[in-house]
Amino acid sequence: MNTLFFSRIGLFLYAFLLIIKANGQAGDALADSLKRELSKAKADSNQVKLLMDLGNQVGYYDAAAAMKYAQQGLTLSKKINYRLGQARTHYLMGNTYLDLGNYRQSKIHLDEAEQLFSALKRPDMLGKIQNARGNWSYMQSDLQSAAYHYTRAVETFHALKDTALEIFPYQNLIASLGETKNHEKAIAMSKRLLKLVKKRGDSLQMAYSYNYLINNYLALNQMDSAQKHVTDLLRFIQSSMDLGLAADSYNVIGLYHFKRQAYHQAIANYQLALDKALRGQYQTAQYYHALGRTYLRLNALDSAYLYLRKAETQALVANTKDVYYRICHDLGSYFAKKEDYSQAYRYLQEYTKLNDSILVAETRHYTAYLEAAFENSKKETEILQLKTAELQKDLAIKKRNNYLIVTLGLLALGGIFFGLKVRNDQTRRKLLEQDKKLQAEKILSLEKEQQVSSLQSMITGQESERNRIAKDLHDGLGGLFSTVKMYFSTLQHEQPILGENPLFQKSMELTHTASVELRRIAHNLMPEVLMKLGLINAIQDLCNNINTSRLLNISLQAYGMEKRLNPNTEIMLYRIVQELLNNIIKHAQATEAIIQFNQHQERLNITIEDNGQGFNANEDNTGAGLSTIKSRVNYLNGALNIDSTQGVGTTVMMEFVLES
Repeated sequence: MNTLFFSRIGLFLYAFLLIIKANGQAGDALADSLKRELSKAKADSNQVKLLMDLGNQVGYYDAAAAMKYAQQGLTLSKKINYRLGQARTHYLMGNTYLDLGNYRQSKIHLDEAEQLFSALKRPDMLGKIQNARGNWSYMQSDLQSAAYHYTRAVETFHALKDTALEIFPYQNLIASLGETKNHEKAIAMSKRLLKLVKKRGDSLQMAYSYNYLINNYLALNQMDSAQKHVTDLLRFIQSSMDLGLAADSYNVIGLYHFKRQAYHQAIANYQLALDKALRGQYQTAQYYHALGRTYLRLNALDSAYLYLRKAETQALVANTKDVYYRICHDLGSYFAKKEDYSQAYRYLQEYTKLNDSILVAETRHYTAYLEAAFENSKKETEILQLKTAELQKDLAIKKRNNYLIVTLGLLALGGIFFGLKVRNDQTRRKLLEQDKKLQAEKILSLEKEQQVSSLQSMITGQESERNRIAKDLHDGLGGLFSTVKMYFSTLQHEQPILGENPLFQKSMELTHTASVELRRIAHNLMPEVLMKLGLINAIQDLCNNINTSRLLNISLQAYGMEKRLNPNTEIMLYRIVQELLNNIIKHAQATEAIIQFNQHQERLNITIEDNGQGFNANEDNTGAGLSTIKSRVNYLNGALNIDSTQGVGTTVMMEFVLES
């Protein structure tokens, strides 16, 4: 099983500190210069700033030294009652403790910093603290809380119109999308962000963007696309002062070689990542696991076990559950190769339990929801701006009306001038009314776009969740059932007398039945034939299954459907037909049904007829099934018409205009 480990490079623990765009030698020179200035400085606020600058500078490669300078700065700030210095040093210490893996102390100092910055009314620093809290949750695999804090940070910087700071939590949200397997969206957002940071000339952020792109391309097995950015990333990290970024980047490059089965190159890069690891147990747990998994592929079992056990220890200490459950999978594989089936079964049970936990399932849905909420909030802002403009125009109309009344009194004796003035004002009023109508139409249009965006996000989320559940059932429980069946077979082979035991035979029968039912459920959630052979073949397969069950006799006719449609369109059309057939089986009491696809150029017509009992189409079409069908048809911008006669049958007609 190929599992992608996301090296959480989006955790910008130094994101809002002093960013030094120079190589290691220049960074050391700057640190030396700051130390010389510090030795001459008096015990005042300037000395606090120098201590903070030193902490920020050395923090890229020596977290312990950074902590020393931060503690000195905090002590001096309290002594001279410098509240801003106290707030900033608490913030620096919170981030540095996070780098050292001390979550309890990190939270204490971030709480202190937030309280002080609130009193000082510094929304910019409160935004940075929200981003740091997101990092705190992220490193403990609480992706739901992490995404919440990143969202608040983005909203804060967006309100302050600070695009430079908004980049960092936005990058972290991209990392959340990658962790929750929304890889296509993560790639699209990373490309947009890469264009922005290239314009700004920000090489550090370019490296983070390359890292994300490689990670998500590898998750989709798009090796050529990933390879294009590997060279760019390697060129940057060889001279980077940020050891945390360098470690994560070597880990990503190691993964690239691993997926290309260049295992020795992968091991070399994983070792480099381990050498530069800075962020406590959560980084080292990933790198030890990567090494153990690679040695397992090479069948070097002693080395594999050594690194996997180290990874297990580090993951438990760091509370990184998403890494831990993957380690359990590979430890299960290791013990299976060693023929220690008891230990293998124990680790596979732990893997299955964590893989299907709320941590893996709910955070994916929540992060997709947050990404959709970001897009909707932009449209809501535009609507608010248009409504404000409309109110301003209403006020302008009232002012002009008042001016007209005064003018009429003053110009009562000037008949011709009066007439011209009235006509001029009438023309202006008409123009303002027309402008008002245009603004109202724009508001309606944006509101409709927002509704469509929400509908698209909901339906896309449903399909993503179906696909995830199908894969989890097939890869997780399916593998577990295979293992159980293997144990039964081995047991029967070793003790032939058990084959005559009715209870044993019944157990094997039930295990086989459960395995077949599991495959059927996974197939219904996301039919493999739909992905491989297309819509018509998938629907024909669905019809064959129903015909075999003798519940209904269905015939399928397709004209002009030689070419495959857009994958998302095919999934939506398959779900529509699947739901309609379910309704016929459940409610229509029909014996026969006909499905007809007719495509001509960009138009597609679908007709489904049955000889069932029919229903009142004006009264009985408010059920959940038909509501879901209408939502999916609307998602594809299609038209739906239902013609039903009681005692005769029902005809459902749909028309779609396909994208070229």
